[in-house]
Amino acid sequence: MRSLVVAGFALAVASGCASDTPSGDARLGQAASWSSVAGGPPNSSRAHAGVSDSPELLWSRTLGAPAIGVASSDGIGTSFQATVSERGCNLFALTADDGRKRWCSRMPTDGPRITATVDGRGSLFVPAYGGVAAVAAEGENRWFAATRGVPTTVTLMDNRHLLLVSHLGVARVVNAHTGLDVTPELRITGDVATDDPAYGLPWCATGARGCPVPATAAVDTDAATAYLTAWTPGTADPELVAVRLVGDERPALEVLWRVPLAEGRLGVPVVLSGDRDEVYVHAADGALAAYRAADGAALWTTPVGYRPDASPALLPDGTLVTAGRTTTVWRGPDDEHDDDAGPAPVVAVRPVDGTGREVWRRDDLQQLTNPAATPDGQVVVAVRAGGGGDEPGIAVHVLDGGDGRTVHRLEVPAASGPVSGLSVDSDGRIALTTAMGAVYMFG
Repeated sequence: MRSLVVAGFALAVASGCASDTPSGDARLGQAASWSSVAGGPPNSSRAHAGVSDSPELLWSRTLGAPAIGVASSDGIGTSFQATVSERGCNLFALTADDGRKRWCSRMPTDGPRITATVDGRGSLFVPAYGGVAAVAAEGENRWFAATRGVPTTVTLMDNRHLLLVSHLGVARVVNAHTGLDVTPELRITGDVATDDPAYGLPWCATGARGCPVPATAAVDTDAATAYLTAWTPGTADPELVAVRLVGDERPALEVLWRVPLAEGRLGVPVVLSGDRDEVYVHAADGALAAYRAADGAALWTTPVGYRPDASPALLPDGTLVTAGRTTTVWRGPDDEHDDDAGPAPVVAVRPVDGTGREVWRRDDLQQLTNPAATPDGQVVVAVRAGGGGDEPGIAVHVLDGGDGRTVHRLEVPAASGPVSGLSVDSDGRIALTTAMGAVYMFG
């Protein structure tokens, strides 16, 4: 049934808005806001603006279905949130000032983290079952590009080239204006023997071997190079892989280098350092490791004491702040994610003299999702609040990135359960989405 829905969607786009006419430089790169799963191409989870000196709840609303992704933003006043539902809308465009619904659409969204990538004009690129859908700023369908597997990377490398990598390890670049191929496919993990686009998706969240490429790549847009973890079927260990876009006349993707991750991996994105010289990866036990971006050489490893479910946030001074753990929503019959999320403190690790040094930690906080760093050196986190009852609450803390102390604490009213994601838009508004599909905006 789902394949019929996708086929119908793709046919409707092909007969309607799709075009093979290039539009020059009319389109921009990714929005200067929280424009994708981990904030932007480097996966730094860093906002483009600081939060208010006295943040408060601006509005909240429910979307009527569970959510498993972070809210993204176009930087010009609109937030986008995807949900998982059997009927009705599952992609919402909300006015950031008041939460009013600008438009909503029904799409075959899919993936371990469903977050729309947004360009500088508010156009969306949405991961879907078996492909990527392009949606105009006003909600019209533009084109659909099929992929082998479900996309885990949907990233603009510049104003024209959109990098797609599926969870089955198939990568290619398409024209962001038309959806047409720019490069041939690159099979990063070889041939995966399945015709099911969703095969292995339940393993993506934990990074298990059944999901070859579980998370979005960190992209150095200046060097046209992407960094990701990949687990080739039949091999003992996952790998850290660098892939580069090369060639002007005949563009192609090529593997620049690949190194084994003998300590395993988690199903979280790789993070690129601010100077583009290092990449950061969580090992299977949660330890944070650094590798040289030029050749993949191992630099240092620092234990953090738990296994985060999202990538760390990168502060301007290079400090990495770890993410939380969450039971989130049901991931399918093969889900082995622990029902008890366990400890999830906030831990800050700073690269110093060739090693990673823990500079502070907050064991008193039970972090629930990804953190968000700000340009002025603060960190926004969502944590468990309240006593030990059946329905403990949720609070947002704004922390000083230098020492971890709480600068602001915000109760999230009537909120409970897991958190789908946290983001900060270009005006410093904090968007928190619960796994049950409630959106809260603070500013």
